[in-house]
Amino acid sequence: MTNYKAFKDCISDQDDELIIYASDSFSQFPERNSSATSKSDRSIPIATSNDLVVLRGELDSDYHEWLRSFGLGSDFVVDYGKPPTGLTLSELIINNPEPIREIIKQTGRKPVYVPWFSGDKENEVAKILGGDIFGAPKSQTLKYNDKASFKLICQQLNIPVIEGVSFEMQPLKSENYKMMENIIKGYLQRYSTVILRGALGEFGVSLYKTQGNDIAEIYQEISATGEKTIIIEPFLNVSSSPGDQWAIGRNGSINHLGMQDQICKEGMIHTGTISTVAHSNDDSAYIIKTSRKIVDEMAKTGYIGVVGIDYIVSDEGIFPVENNARFNGSSYPILIVDQIKQLNIRVPVWKFIKFKTTPCTFVELQNRLKSTIFDGKKTNSIFPFNCEALSNTGNLSFIFLAENMSQITDLEQSVKELEVNTGSIV
Repeated sequence: MTNYKAFKDCISDQDDELIIYASDSFSQFPERNSSATSKSDRSIPIATSNDLVVLRGELDSDYHEWLRSFGLGSDFVVDYGKPPTGLTLSELIINNPEPIREIIKQTGRKPVYVPWFSGDKENEVAKILGGDIFGAPKSQTLKYNDKASFKLICQQLNIPVIEGVSFEMQPLKSENYKMMENIIKGYLQRYSTVILRGALGEFGVSLYKTQGNDIAEIYQEISATGEKTIIIEPFLNVSSSPGDQWAIGRNGSINHLGMQDQICKEGMIHTGTISTVAHSNDDSAYIIKTSRKIVDEMAKTGYIGVVGIDYIVSDEGIFPVENNARFNGSSYPILIVDQIKQLNIRVPVWKFIKFKTTPCTFVELQNRLKSTIFDGKKTNSIFPFNCEALSNTGNLSFIFLAENMSQITDLEQSVKELEVNTGSIV
């Protein structure tokens, strides 16, 4: 049976439990470059006053005060004051758990550790803090998060997938490049473009498309990342990219959190989400039925946590392409909107986008957004979050909250002059 609980209640609905949010993606990358950033402050606006948020950097007091003025966020915050590189957030906690233990002792509640990605260190933190984890063992996380492994699981469940092959990168073998080139050219006989996806890559890491004239350069770039497995597939004509969100509770309960349409840059990199879906009811029903088959299998094998299954709706069919067996970019907007609704504000439609502006403080951002910024009362407004890099790089995220799609368009237009062009991808 599928439940339809609020997202937060899937994590914990017990008053005697202390939810500890630790939104750090670093544990996902054994080897990572500058494109992987921790984004640990995404959990500040999703927390309630009874939760604890752990940050790797320093708390932005202006942003925090802005949230608290509406009753959003929590006064329980531990910030380690570390730069946006280096140890994972879980490793920082393992090295110095005392600030968190103090709050656990103060509240008298049992901790539930809620990481972005659940690996060995995350499970170790839960044990050190004497609590539970809303997450899975590392083996389960990797099994489903790995794109090549997930594709094989879908085939075993008789779920149609895009044709293609998993290719093992072996740069030290001279014939390895030629093998890749032959596979790509084989697909180019029937399709105009081929996509190459790293099995573990995120944020556009090891993600390329080619029409055959730059295969050698792509091979060299992938080799430099250390990615071991690449999925090579035809690049289909896609009409929409739905993301279906689920959560498997610590008691094995299966909860459907809803479906949104993803916004993908050049049809590849996820740059945002919109709450409405652009496909038919029949397509939605097929996606939910397919996801349920996958999630049932995950629950059966012991997976606990968030599941975000990405699909494409194409001329050739509907296919699952990725299983985000972890929190994902769309998880936070869903939780934030849930919190905003608790303020008795109607949010019929919303849209989340990643945004880049000229670096500034949060107070300066408030002045730039003027009357469009969220004020705790009105629906048609802009909610900024993930602002920890705002003063250094200008990167942040926006949620446009609106009564209808026309209002979404108006809000987007209102920030156009603030946007800095980030260019295109390979």
